[in-house]
Amino acid sequence: MSTHTIDATIPVGDPDLGAAIEARITFTFHGRVEEQGASYASGGQPAEGAVAEWMSAVSLEDGQPAPYGGAFAALEQSSLDSIASEWLEGDEGQAQAIEQALDDLQAAEDDADERRAEQRAEARRDAR
Repeated sequence: MSTHTIDATIPVGDPDLGAAIEARITFTFHGRVEEQGASYASGGQPAEGAVAEWMSAVSLEDGQPAPYGGAFAALEQSSLDSIASEWLEGDEGQAQAIEQALDDLQAAEDDADERRAEQRAEARRDAR
């Protein structure tokens, strides 16, 4: 399980009007779990696909977080949370969030590989 964010443009209202909200959604990612056969303690577990679970959302303006303020802030945030969680639970949201999480995990792995290579090169230079 890992935590990730995705910036999403979520259509709202009548599709002919093209209304949409921009939100940064934070979610947890659970990777694919392979099928586990029967054992002494259990009858086995079926395979489970990767899934993204909604955690929170913040509205965006010009790509920057723009939390709601004023007398109706709680109501506006509640509405955003409802719209964002519904989008994330849908097919499009799941596909985009899982792709984002996999990209994030690959980038972190690549960064770690690069750091290890730099440390090895530095250790070799120091050893000379």
